[in-house]
Amino acid sequence: MTDKTHSDGTTRRSTYSRRSVIGGIAVGAAAIAAPNVIRAQSGGRVLVRTSGGSYQDALQAGTWNSFTQKTGIEVVGVAANTGKLLAMVEAGSRELDIVEGNAVAILTLQSKGALQPLDVSRFEYTDPKDIGTVGPDFISYASFAEALVYNTDAFPKTHPTDWKQFWDVNSFPGKRMLQDAKAIAPNLEFALLADGVPVEQLYPLDIDRAFAKLKQIKPHIVKFFDSGALGASLLAEKTAVLGSLWTNRVEALRKGGAPLAVEWNQAMRLTEYTAVLKNAPNRDAALRLLDYSSSPEAQARTLPQIGLSPENKRAFEYISQDVAETLPTFPAIAQKGFEQNADWWLKNRAQVATRWEEFLLG
Repeated sequence: MTDKTHSDGTTRRSTYSRRSVIGGIAVGAAAIAAPNVIRAQSGGRVLVRTSGGSYQDALQAGTWNSFTQKTGIEVVGVAANTGKLLAMVEAGSRELDIVEGNAVAILTLQSKGALQPLDVSRFEYTDPKDIGTVGPDFISYASFAEALVYNTDAFPKTHPTDWKQFWDVNSFPGKRMLQDAKAIAPNLEFALLADGVPVEQLYPLDIDRAFAKLKQIKPHIVKFFDSGALGASLLAEKTAVLGSLWTNRVEALRKGGAPLAVEWNQAMRLTEYTAVLKNAPNRDAALRLLDYSSSPEAQARTLPQIGLSPENKRAFEYISQDVAETLPTFPAIAQKGFEQNADWWLKNRAQVATRWEEFLLG
């Protein structure tokens, strides 16, 4: 693997031919003036925005508890979907220290000047060179995918193997779910794939065509879920037997005995990023948690347990080969899908959000 430094100051490790999600976005920010070593603290707390549910449970068990034992700093998770997170920042809320989110959410916050510059030279547990993406005010944390998920009791022999078949309610009957705009973004990519658009020609997305295709499936959707926790609940309770969902949520449900499986064909890969909000009340402690959470040991202990790929390349030294082969960035899996174009969503999110509200009311 090699390191690449982009003109905007972002360093991106090349891996599995993934594109940089922040190419072409100009960022100007100076590093925080601070000592090279993070001061030891004997107390305090950090408030972290997460998507809740099994994801937050994994963070608590795999990372936060041991961080608190080492530092005395309490970590409090605050569950909020992407829409709520952006609304909180727009309102000037300072209730959070650390935010986690996909590229669209983090780049939106960055464009609003809402993120604190990061001085990763102060890291003690993590070598910044090992992290997939290091920006002036955020770092990558994990990779995941949104994929077609099905109930194996409802589809014991054959199941939809692409999004065109997901839209085929006659051949594959059953209640369905798709993602709401408040979660990350509505599933425009999947709608276009269902309508016959080749993967390599998805972007720029044809918004009108995507919404026309979504209108066809809308009567068969029991819920457009606005959080990973809700999507997981709909599948676990068999309210829906087919749907799009983040693969880490599926892994947690499967470990709990839910009869679910992932179809990796045409899955969309995304990256989870983490950052400190500007003027966060506990930003020194927050930087320490970012450091600890990004360490190879913490990532190996936490992320594969719920089907996430670590963004610290050294974490794979602590992960068995059989587990690594199940993760979304493993080449045999990654080649079946595609990567979300975060730049397109950053430029078009507001327009799509307006269309989405009209779509729900129509």
